[in-house]
Parts: sequence; structure tokens; C-alpha cells
Amino acid sequence: MVPPMDEEPRSRSLIRTLYSSTQTLLTVVKDAARARRIAGIVARHGFSQLLQSRADHEAFQRESARKELIGDAEAPSLSTKLDLATRLVAMLEELGPTFVKFGQILSTRPDLIPYEFVKRLQSLQDQVAAVPSDEVRRTVELAFGQPVDALFAAFDDAPLASASIAQVHAATLKDGTEVVVKVQRPGLRPVIEADLSLLRFLVEQVNAIFPETETFDLRGMVREFETSLRRELDFDVERQSLERFQRNFKDKPRVHIPAVFPALSSRQVLTMERIRGRKLTALHDEVERRDVAHVYLDAAYQMLFKDGFFHGDLHPGNVFVEDGGRLGLIDFGMVGRLSRQNRERMVDVLFSLMSEDLENVARLWFSIGRPGTSVDYPAFEAEVVDVLERHIVGRELEQWDLAAFFRDLAAGAVKHGIRLPADFTMMFKAMVTTEGLARSVAAGINPVEAARPYIEALVRDRYSVDRVKQKALVEGVRVIDLLWALPSTLERIVEKVEAGDLRVRLRHERLDDVAARLSQALNRLGLAVLAAAGAVTGALAMEHGPHVALGMTPISLVAFGIAFAATASFVVSLWRPR
Repeated sequence: MVPPMDEEPRSRSLIRTLYSSTQTLLTVVKDAARARRIAGIVARHGFSQLLQSRADHEAFQRESARKELIGDAEAPSLSTKLDLATRLVAMLEELGPTFVKFGQILSTRPDLIPYEFVKRLQSLQDQVAAVPSDEVRRTVELAFGQPVDALFAAFDDAPLASASIAQVHAATLKDGTEVVVKVQRPGLRPVIEADLSLLRFLVEQVNAIFPETETFDLRGMVREFETSLRRELDFDVERQSLERFQRNFKDKPRVHIPAVFPALSSRQVLTMERIRGRKLTALHDEVERRDVAHVYLDAAYQMLFKDGFFHGDLHPGNVFVEDGGRLGLIDFGMVGRLSRQNRERMVDVLFSLMSEDLENVARLWFSIGRPGTSVDYPAFEAEVVDVLERHIVGRELEQWDLAAFFRDLAAGAVKHGIRLPADFTMMFKAMVTTEGLARSVAAGINPVEAARPYIEALVRDRYSVDRVKQKALVEGVRVIDLLWALPSTLERIVEKVEAGDLRVRLRHERLDDVAARLSQALNRLGLAVLAAAGAVTGALAMEHGPHVALGMTPISLVAFGIAFAATASFVVSLWRPR
């Protein structure tokens, strides 16, 4: 029992804690009422130390302060990761749409956070009330300058779905076409901008209180999240994505991308063709299930490996089976992009997996990631090899567990201070979702085998004559640009030397050896220039004159021969002892 005489000091401590929290937040969130509400939510879930000094946090944990703010509920313990993750999810859901979205993004980043948190964050749900119909109609009318009844033959005021960013209503066009109208929640942008400011502040607090989190680059995560969220708030971006997917699948009659109606779309309103059908998981006929699963895999792998532009959330709720077995896809708010180079890197990883070249998988994974300042590569390689031996080595393709493989590989990257680019983690999530859904629909299906045609096509294109010529031109021009810039760069260095502004750290050891190495470096530079010039000349000469061998003209053969000889000499020079 705490003596009564201590109650007054504790009450003052509580007031000081809450006042401090609110004042801190007011520097970030200009709305005083929202600042107070956020302070209460953060404290109630046991995260008050994100807003306070450690002393204030300890004062808050005392019973009188706790009861005044959160009632009789027990203050949560910070003792276990699992409990911390559960409370984090509850806090994010109560804080609102921006934080729910951020949590959902975090749930796709097993390379950044422990898997216990990933599992909990995957349960995050938008818990929002529907926007009143008069506000929805007002938003539509402001977007197009006409009443809703003048734009549509029918408009259902009851939403089909309601989420944190927007809600969707069924409607009918004047010509009888059934559509869905996605309407952004009114007044959302100012709230999200304020929440983003708060999120940046909280990340700084986390990094200050827990310095070890600097490894995860939470600031970079927030920057990526801001970019993604602002794109999601602009429905013109989603409309353009839909139009691009339609172009990509125009020759695939069994994949249905909903048509979009630009005249009835804006940054806050998006009108699309309505997709009707059965859920992929509701099919009963085994033959139909297997057939549809193959169509689903083919569509997903075309996006990933051929187009480099993919749906970021192809879960069962976004895939419908229409009459005739056509697959209808919806909800294109989250899309991912993969450059040709990154697609080729993934193909290299998959080929190395198939050939069980474990060390090369480790090297590729390391090159894909963003290593920290000090990475123990041998330890990282050993970690990757261990993951491969547990999930890949000695198993047939149909037995590969890609979900567990990517999860453990990402966890290994975190352990060794390596962060993966966001596009790769979204791609891994898409691959895992695709594999899991396909196998749940058709047991025994081989997702990796279904990807083979696209992987082989990418490899053929990578080493085709046109591709080699294009790459030679690009790289050759880059080297030539570098050489053109070299005189001006040297001139700037000389100017700095003359002005006394150039500072160089130099440790004088064996000056003769330094001179020899400089001479060797200049020789290598000459070989590199010769190789680049030969490659560019050969590529340009392929368009002029008779083709005598391998699709090349005599001049291009000679030029490529010179380039090859120079490259070989350059490589040999790298292996010569110094």
C-alpha cells in the first residue's frame, strides 16, 4: 500500500508527464486536440517513453498516474517481444489510417524487423466507420462540377467496402454499364500530412532511445512510406496503373483488368468497370481449380519477370473467377516496379538456387542488399548457406518452401546489417502470396516450374545480339563521357592544389611501389578505353555492310576482336602479382 502522503507528488508527476507529452507533440502536430489524443493513446499502450525522458516514463508507470490516464487497466510489461508486438499493433490501429498503413508496410519487411513483429503486423486491419453518403456525394460533385444523379443512372449510397483511404460504391452509367466508384475520404490529406510529421518524430525518438535501431534505417523506411502513401492518395496514379496493366495484358484473353473511365475519374474519385465472379478459393471442381491456378500463376509471373510492373497485393480478395474461367483482378492501389537489371538479378538468384550454387546465391544476395558500414561477409555467407540447406538443397522444385526461404533469408540480412531495397521486398511478398494462394487452390502445383518460361525468355533476351549491342553502346558511351570529363576533373583538382584547399591523407610507404602501381593503373585505364572504343565501334558497324558471321559485318568483327583482346588483357593484368 502506498502512503497517502505520496499521492499529491504522483499527481503532479502525471500532470507534468501529460503536459510534457502534449507540448512535445504540439511542436509536430499543430492540432492541440489531436496532440492530446495521440499522447493518451501512446501512453495507454505503454509507449510513453517515445514522448518523454526516461524519468518521466518511470513516473508515469507509477500506479496513481497510470490509473488516472488509463483507468484500472494494468500497465503493459515491456518484457517480451511478443507482448510488445501485440501492443504495437493495438496502438497503430487506434492511432488511425496513416499508422495502420505504415504497420502494413512494415509487415512486408522481414529484412527490417523481427519475424514476431511481422506476424503480428500482418493482422492489422483498417477499423474505420463509413463516410456518410451526403459527404461522398459532395466529394464526387466537387470533382466533376455536376450532381451525382447527372453523372450516373444509379448510385448506391451504401458502400461495398470502406477503408482508411477511400470507400467504394456500386453505380451504373447512363448507358447501363455497371461500375464501381472509389471515393477518397474527405479531409484526409491534412490529417495524413500531420501524421507523417508525427511518424518522423517518433522514428527519431525510437532511434534516440534505442540506438541499435539505427541499423534498420527507419528514417529511410518512413521516406519510402511517404512516397508510397502520397501516390496512393492520388487516384490519377492508380488510373494510369490500370491503363498500363490493360496494355500489358491485351493479348491475354483469360486475364481481365477492369476498364477505367477517365471522364469520371480525378485525383479523389476513380470510376472502374465492376468485376463480378467467384472467389478463387471458392472453386470446387479439381480440374477447374488447377486450370485457374495456372492462369493466376502465369499472370503473376508475367508481371514480375516480363513486365517489371506488378500488382503488390494479389491476395484472394483481389482475384475473381468470372464465367468461362476468366480471371478478374481488382485493387491496383499498391503496385511494384522492377528494372530490367533487378529482374536479371532475380533470375541469377533462381538459376543459382536450381543449380545449388550456394556461395553464388550469397554473393548475389549481398549485391542486391545495402550493406552497413561493417559487414562480416564470411559470417553472412555462412548464414545464407545454412538457410539454403534448410529450405532448398536436396529438394525437388515442388517441395521448395519459398515463403520460409525468403523469410529466413531476410532475417539473416537483418542480422548482418544488410537492408534490402523496397521493390525487392515487395516482389518477395508478391511471390510468396502468389505461391501460397496457388498451392491452396491446387495442391501439388509447381509455382517455380510455372515461372520457367518467363525466366528462360528473360535469359534469352539478356544475351541476344540486340541486347548485347545495346549494352555495349550504353557502357561504351558512359566510359567515353567519363574520359571527356577527366580533363576538367583534373583541372579542378590542380586548382584546389594551387589554392591550398586540397587535403589528402597519405601514408608514405615504399614510394617506388606506389609509382609502379600508378603506372599499372594507367595501363589498365588504356586497356579499358580500348575495349570500350572497340565495343562501341563494333556495335555501330553492325548496321553497315554485309553480315559475314554471327550477324556481324567484317568491321564489327575486327572491332569486337580488339575489344575482346583488350578486355582479356585487362582481366589478366588484374591477376598478375604486384
